[in-house]
Amino acid sequence: GHDVAVSCFTGLNGSSIVHDGTLYLPNGQYDFGVDVLPGHIDYTNPHLVLTVMDSWKLGPIIDKLKQHNVACWVPVDCTPLAKLDNEVFKRSGATPIAMSKFGRTQLKEAGFTPEYVPHSFDPDVFKPLSPENRASYREAMGLKDRFVIGICAANNDTVRKGFPEQFEAFRRFQKRNPEAFLLVHSVGDSSRGLRLDMLAYDLGIPMDSIRITDSYAQLSGAFDDTLLADWFGVLDVLSLTSYAEAFGVPLIEAQACGTPVVVTNGSAMHELRGSGWEVTAEPFWNHVHGAWWQRPSIASITRAYEKAKVHAKTYREDAITFAADYANDKVAEKYWKPTLRSLLKR
Repeated sequence: GHDVAVSCFTGLNGSSIVHDGTLYLPNGQYDFGVDVLPGHIDYTNPHLVLTVMDSWKLGPIIDKLKQHNVACWVPVDCTPLAKLDNEVFKRSGATPIAMSKFGRTQLKEAGFTPEYVPHSFDPDVFKPLSPENRASYREAMGLKDRFVIGICAANNDTVRKGFPEQFEAFRRFQKRNPEAFLLVHSVGDSSRGLRLDMLAYDLGIPMDSIRITDSYAQLSGAFDDTLLADWFGVLDVLSLTSYAEAFGVPLIEAQACGTPVVVTNGSAMHELRGSGWEVTAEPFWNHVHGAWWQRPSIASITRAYEKAKVHAKTYREDAITFAADYANDKVAEKYWKPTLRSLLKR
């Protein structure tokens, strides 16, 4: 019921547009459009400014934010709260909104009083395949008799998503289970991340046991949410053993499709393993954040894959049940509506 204007991060230059009744304002020259955001705020004069980004990116415009009712739906993925995030909230007076219970804990321990609104998924899109469709899709993909592990993660740096650890765990697992297959939904050759086909080659993963989604289909938008839901549906298990996650949306999307998960026992991943297995980890110091992440154990990931091979079929119904609490309408009613009412009273 609220009128919304969107300050674009990227993709809209030089002029604004109105689409489906919503005003979209152009991005500027800097990441997340922070250089034009103050001007957009002045132009629209909103009752509430709601950001969805790393809050430390707002550092250059802290003084401007002080003049407005600002809330930051902020990703928190380390322990304790990153120093720059802490500084932005202290100096700006913005209200933090945690995306996860883990994030809420870190914000509280830093002395703030955060709201809490988790991410959500569209249950009309992310839902289980029928047994007939699942079987036919797997056969069409050449996966009829394979045990299929999936990784769905952004390839934007060389560390956080734990690609080397998961690839090596798969190599060890596949050596004992030759029917295993690894599907990777990520841009395979990222300018900021890893060359994933080369990583697989260097580690010795058989090239007939791994498939990486075509990059063009992802970058052009041809691989849409409907295809992603089908992709989740053909998996036997999703592996998301990152060093850190502020939430981990693929975890609820995969479970909504009936696919159990393997996660690192750390950050928000711990609370989002509704149906699946956790792997052990050891502390990893992130010098950029000045705080701790968790480095997943390769041996523990491999053991989780072994357990999934035996039990994944029996975990599918529990996955669907767990994910249901994160459906769009439930999250809007239970979390967004009361949070917005509270913020708009300021």
